[in-house]
Amino acid sequence: MTAASWQGLALLTAAYTISFIDRTAVSVVQDRIKTELHLTDWQIGLMIGPAFAIVYSLAGLPLARLAERRNRASLLSWCVAIWSAMAMACGLARDFVTLFLARMGVGIGEAGGNPASHSMIADYFPENRRATAIAIYTLGAPLGTFLGAAGVGWLAEEIGWRQAFLLLGLPGFLLVAVMLLRLKDPPRHGTAAASLADADAAPSFRAVLGDLMRNSAFRHLVWGGSLVVLVGYGLAAFLPALLVRSYQLPLGQVGLLTGLVAGAGGAIGTMAGGLAGDRWGAGQPRRLAIIAALAVLPAPFLLAGGILSHSLEILIAASFLAMVAIYAYVAPAFAQVHALAQARSRATVTSVFYLVTNLIGLGLGPPLIGAASDYGARRAIGLDAAEFARACLSADGPPPPACSAAGATGMESALLIMSVLPLVAAAHFLVAARRYRQRTT
Repeated sequence: MTAASWQGLALLTAAYTISFIDRTAVSVVQDRIKTELHLTDWQIGLMIGPAFAIVYSLAGLPLARLAERRNRASLLSWCVAIWSAMAMACGLARDFVTLFLARMGVGIGEAGGNPASHSMIADYFPENRRATAIAIYTLGAPLGTFLGAAGVGWLAEEIGWRQAFLLLGLPGFLLVAVMLLRLKDPPRHGTAAASLADADAAPSFRAVLGDLMRNSAFRHLVWGGSLVVLVGYGLAAFLPALLVRSYQLPLGQVGLLTGLVAGAGGAIGTMAGGLAGDRWGAGQPRRLAIIAALAVLPAPFLLAGGILSHSLEILIAASFLAMVAIYAYVAPAFAQVHALAQARSRATVTSVFYLVTNLIGLGLGPPLIGAASDYGARRAIGLDAAEFARACLSADGPPPPACSAAGATGMESALLIMSVLPLVAAAHFLVAARRYRQRTT
């Protein structure tokens, strides 16, 4: 490891942080958007989830293949510029369709970020330090979540949600300028002998995918990771709505509390998982999946207890601890994913992992949670879909009190259903640990 490795990791982490600021902003101001554009929770879920996740996941594959063959630092710089411009475009949206399209643009830009970054990290750091390096990089997610939630919540309270989005692109463009000057693409395989122009050195996508699909351990890592992603994104996406509807908190306070839960909780969990992975799993990837399983086990009980308590203090404390547990899985799981990959296919393997986990966890999770919330709200108020839309969604300004109470009930029930999923995820991680011997190399 050199100073250049740490400098590169710092810039990669900064890019990942900015990407999560852009992602989180929509969740924090969702009730303002919902009221102004007359949307349902299901439409909010579509905009938070599939609008971003589908293009993010599908575009990640060709961009990962490009990262195997071209300069990864330059590719990442272009991606940051694109997603920053599209984040600003969200503030110009005038209806659901235009907001949906702007979110798709953010997803296209961010699609190339993780495959290129993970591939560079694997070449910056040796195997026995890789889990910690991944954990440091992954800190960008909770840090960006905190900054996005607290910062955008405060900005939206002060200047409006549209103006807050217009300011989001500026840090990204500043980072692009720094990356063009300072970020270097490290030699692949840890040597200078690997030429970027040598496309034949990278195995074909068909070969990589075939190896992964025959690998039982990888399949269970993907299923477990998908469920954890669903819970983590679901909690971060809809906790703001729960705080507004059930506890009538102002948007600035909602952003701060959401940022603390997802940001600080996620940061602690990320670092704890990375340190545990390097201490007990270095050189023994089978143990990494066991660490991931043990990490997520407390999350269901914490989430359910916090929601059912109907106490703001208990809800925030329990959600904070649940986010610690959820994020602690990340570094051990990715370290095992890297161990399953050949050196020249790490970006592609990472992209495949992100493809499935994001399509399921982020693509399906938010709209399903939103649909469950809408259904619970309609049942609570005793109206069918058309009647609910006329009574609670069509008028300008805040919804009637009965609609607000029903919306709170629906959101609580939807998040309770979601809370059981980490138990299933833990079972998949344990199976992955048991079947690791079936890996392909």
